[in-house]
Amino acid sequence: MSRKSIAATLIPAALAAGLAACSSDEEPSAAPISILTAPAPATESPFGADAISKLGVKIERDNATAIVETVEQRGGTPKQAIAALLATEAETGWRSGSRMAPPATDIRDIFGWRLAYNLAADSADVVRAATNTFMDNAGTVTISVDDPCAYALAVQKADPRGYNEAEHFYKKGETAAGEYAAALPKAQEAYTELRGSQ
Repeated sequence: MSRKSIAATLIPAALAAGLAACSSDEEPSAAPISILTAPAPATESPFGADAISKLGVKIERDNATAIVETVEQRGGTPKQAIAALLATEAETGWRSGSRMAPPATDIRDIFGWRLAYNLAADSADVVRAATNTFMDNAGTVTISVDDPCAYALAVQKADPRGYNEAEHFYKKGETAAGEYAAALPKAQEAYTELRGSQ
C-alpha cells in the first residue's frame, strides 16, 4: 500500500469515529489539559528582577538581610525590622552607601546619614552599624511601631545629628513623609521575601 492510499483509508475512518462520538448520548469526557497553558507570572522581587543589574539586586537583598538580622539580634520585632527596611528604601533605595547630591562628595549610609564609618560604602559592616544606630535611636521614640512610616521617620528625627529633610531629599517635590509612605509596600514585601509572613 502506498502512503496516499493509507492516508485515504485513515482519514475517513477518523472522521467516522469523530462523528460517532459527537452523536453519542453519553456524557462528554472532560477536556484534556493543555500542555501549552502558560504558567502564572512570577511575582517581582522588591529588590528588582533586572538581569542587567543582578549584582545590584544581590547587594540590595544582602543589605536588607543584614538589616533584618541586626534588628533581630537587638531583640527588635518584625514591625521594627519593616520600619528599618522602609527607612532604608526611602532614604537610599536599599543602598548601603549612596553618594550625596552634587556638589557634595560624601557618601550616605543606608538611612541617609553622612557616612562616618571607616569602611567601604557597600559593605555589610556599614549596614549593621547604621542599623544599630537606627535601633539605638528607636529606643528613644514614643510613636507606635504600628504606624511604620511615622515610626521610622520619628526614629530618624530622634538621631542626635539632627534630621534636615532638605539634606535627605533633593528632588523637587520630594518630602520625607511622601517617600516613606511610598517605600512601605516594598519594605513589607522585602520582609515577607526574607522571613515569610511571620
